[in-house]
Amino acid sequence: MRLKPRHYILCAVVIAIFAVNVVRNRHHRAATTANAPVMITGPRASTPAWAAFDTAASMRDLPDDKFLPALHDLQQLSDASHEPADKDIPGCQTWLLFYRQGVIHPARDQSWKDRSAHHLAGCIQYHLDVPAP
Repeated sequence: MRLKPRHYILCAVVIAIFAVNVVRNRHHRAATTANAPVMITGPRASTPAWAAFDTAASMRDLPDDKFLPALHDLQQLSDASHEPADKDIPGCQTWLLFYRQGVIHPARDQSWKDRSAHHLAGCIQYHLDVPAP
């Protein structure tokens, strides 16, 4: 089979797309800061909504009858709050629920529970939606 000029052009386009994706992947890996240490500046937020989060997080391993009222209080205070310091509470609340789901329904793959516990530790320590160092 003899290749025509359009086949050469098509091969060149495919190779160029492959090269662009390789370069993009390398740049994406270099820019990822998942393993970078967390540098927090400024004081830890202390608002009523974060206090409710700390209470709910401290009850994360307890049965539903003790955990759900604390979660309900957290949701009410979070929804009512207009403090700039409370902007990360919804994200931290999501990690709390992911952790709770891993406790209620344990699985063989512990990666979600480990990841949520790691993020939850950052939320408790810094009152920000960042992973703990």
